[in-house]
Amino acid sequence: MTTTKVHLPSTSLQNQARVLVVEDMPALRLHTAETIGDIGPSVHVTTANDGMDALAQIASAKQPFHLIVSDIIMPRMDGEAFLGELRQRRYPAAVVMLTALGQDDTIVRCLRLGACDYLVKPVNMDDLIMAATNALQHQPLLTNELEVTYDPLGWFEVSGKTDPSVLYKYRKFLNLLETFQVPEPAAGEIRLALEELGRNAIEWGNRNDPNKSVRFGCRILPGKVIISIEDEGDGFRPREVPDPSKDPLGHIEHRKSSGKRMGGYGLHLIRHLMDKVVYNAKGNRVVAIKYLTRERAEASGVFRRPVS
Repeated sequence: MTTTKVHLPSTSLQNQARVLVVEDMPALRLHTAETIGDIGPSVHVTTANDGMDALAQIASAKQPFHLIVSDIIMPRMDGEAFLGELRQRRYPAAVVMLTALGQDDTIVRCLRLGACDYLVKPVNMDDLIMAATNALQHQPLLTNELEVTYDPLGWFEVSGKTDPSVLYKYRKFLNLLETFQVPEPAAGEIRLALEELGRNAIEWGNRNDPNKSVRFGCRILPGKVIISIEDEGDGFRPREVPDPSKDPLGHIEHRKSSGKRMGGYGLHLIRHLMDKVVYNAKGNRVVAIKYLTRERAEASGVFRRPVS
């Protein structure tokens, strides 16, 4: 298989990126380490045989690792116990877990313990490079305090202080849409809407204030998916946001004259991706609904476009 080398921007890390790969199978351990090493010359990879060996590597390292990629099923100390030990020590690293199929409960427990990502075995090496690169660039640290609520019947919620890592973690929970058989393209549209709404809550709602919190929730019901996002900002009046598609050039000039960065298409996009978008009176909490069948959409009065 051919993989593309992705070089990290020099501004993403001040020094060399240090990565620890924890895997008990020698061939896979070597292959994983070599693949991550291909990200670029600034990435230095160390390996460990299991959780106990990994803790020894951490203890002897002169500086903390930036990223840990760990298998879950291992002898002596498995990945979940290893992750719990790192969490207890408040170890300052991003953690990506490698898991076998059919381990949804284990995945959720690892996300609760602070893992920022997970990959399902057999691991696609391009996916591994992408996960490692994203983790090294965005640094969703294990020490970031997040509250995670999960119900296997179809409810999950992630909340924490304003930080992109909250959105990062919520994206991983949305990958569980496949578990609940939410079809494409609806699942992809939900993810895209969440991305826009989440960034709005962090950047515009809370103004990137680390003292304020954000809360992301998702409820999967027969025939529909409901996502909710709430920030602690001052809110806004969504009806007063103009439709940028009606006058794109005028929209750009207005934002320039107001001293705002380019954008403003997010809310317009969300209204086309989701079937219903409702804000509270203050404008700091939004509920967006996606219907999965035409019948549910018609029963709710949504006729403006075909439903997947």
